[in-house]
Amino acid sequence: MEKHSISVLGADKKQYEIADFRARGMDYTNAIGIIVTTDFMSRILAFDTWQERWGNTDRVLTEEQNESVAMQTFSGFDLTKRIVEAQVNIDGMTAAKRCWNYQKGDLQWYLPCLMELGVLRAYRDEINKAMEEIGCPDECLLPTEDSDETWVWSSSENSQGYSWYVSFSNGYFNVYGKGNSFMVRAVAAFQPSPSLLTGEAKSNDCLHSDEVLINMLRERGYKGELTKTLTI
Repeated sequence: MEKHSISVLGADKKQYEIADFRARGMDYTNAIGIIVTTDFMSRILAFDTWQERWGNTDRVLTEEQNESVAMQTFSGFDLTKRIVEAQVNIDGMTAAKRCWNYQKGDLQWYLPCLMELGVLRAYRDEINKAMEEIGCPDECLLPTEDSDETWVWSSSENSQGYSWYVSFSNGYFNVYGKGNSFMVRAVAAFQPSPSLLTGEAKSNDCLHSDEVLINMLRERGYKGELTKTLTI
């Protein structure tokens, strides 16, 4: 199994191991979010969750992505920025606007792309365990098989009328109409501390082979296809 770590970003902007954070007498109210670090990416996951529509539109706001392309785009930052700029005149809140306008920790949060959501789903149980250990209430946890709502929007578009989502109950990736309301979780980029991963330190979002990515996802239950060259 690939190296990974689950840690916490304190309100002081410092990265803590879960046990150390607890030993200092702190809980989730003293933190900005949970840090999920793997060999090829590191993201801060917000504790807050929302229910929002992706946003009806008469055109593709970013680019049409099939599953292979969507799963090999590593960051939803630029996608979210482009979506928000295109949704300026759309009334009401949308999934991308909700994440982009999130203020916690003075970070630039965004709506994760399909690949990022896939990683969060792959480590769902480890992430939830870490959040429980720092006192997060149930509403902060990622959805499980027992949750009422398990579909989470991504920033990856499929077509004019549909965008990609991840079912956190079973790990399936699929598309659905943009006018529907699903769960929304914001993420932000993070540069991890090398000491929290054993072996050679990796830079954030460094390029890895398709084989590394495929093996990680296969081990975690991914059933889709990855056929194109990895893009960041």
